[in-house]
Amino acid sequence: MHKNISATMFYSLLFAMGGAPTIAMLIIRAQTQDPAIINAALIGLSVIIACILVPIILIQNAFLFFKRKNAELEQKIKPLCQVYLGLNVLCLLYWLGFQFFK
Repeated sequence: MHKNISATMFYSLLFAMGGAPTIAMLIIRAQTQDPAIINAALIGLSVIIACILVPIILIQNAFLFFKRKNAELEQKIKPLCQVYLGLNVLCLLYWLGFQFFK
């Protein structure tokens, strides 16, 4: 498998797992600062977002898996790989900031 395609598949799955709680927390914190509400809503909203995000990522990765030997796709997918990597870094920075700078 080509480097960019495999990295895109890995980074997108990583984002599907970490992005859902991050998006949920951003939505919750935009509406309230009450810790009880945040804790109660985080799990439910994370699951709802994951139920949308994960199938989209899995469909994308299935397409990439079936087209994995296409050298032209390898070059086209490189920016998407970098976008997913950037999203993962932003999610990580958000959670580190949330833990240490509440």
